[in-house]
Amino acid sequence: MHTKLSILAALLSVSFSISAEPIETVEYKYYEISPRAPHEIKPELMRRSPIRERGGSFNGHTDWFVNWKFRSTQSQYGCQLNNFQITTHLIHTLPKLSSYVTDKKTIEVFNTFNKALTQHEINHGNNGLSAAREIDKAFSEIQTQKNCRQLSRLINDIGNSIVQKYIHADSEYDRTTQNGFTEGAVIY
Repeated sequence: MHTKLSILAALLSVSFSISAEPIETVEYKYYEISPRAPHEIKPELMRRSPIRERGGSFNGHTDWFVNWKFRSTQSQYGCQLNNFQITTHLIHTLPKLSSYVTDKKTIEVFNTFNKALTQHEINHGNNGLSAAREIDKAFSEIQTQKNCRQLSRLINDIGNSIVQKYIHADSEYDRTTQNGFTEGAVIY
């Protein structure tokens, strides 16, 4: 009997988490600009952009949100994580040309700039997706804890720590690319 209990306790110390792949949703929001010539693109971006931070105006922005839900069960052997779900929601805010813009050079200059800006913002979104995947992996490795309050605290500490890591990665990415300048996400 003692051997059976030892085996059962050993089995319960391994987390039998059931995890689905993280759920990822992506949303694009656009603000419209109407430059008549290439030299009007930058002033139009500055005037029309809804993205205002730190006293400045930005041409594009990405917000990402990672959330998690989980269920656990308390038994005489401790609190076990039964299942969890990670969700990530990305919101890219970008400019677009009005359908009234017909000047070919303006369209060409804007499209070149906007392609680089869009890729820059997608890269920011990839940080959110990476955070979700890392959280998913970390949660799948969580062992049974003494009680459910301790398990809940552990789960939230791990999740929040990983989110902070990728928030820092976003800041570092902007620093090293000068907010996309080195990647061509700039207009004169």
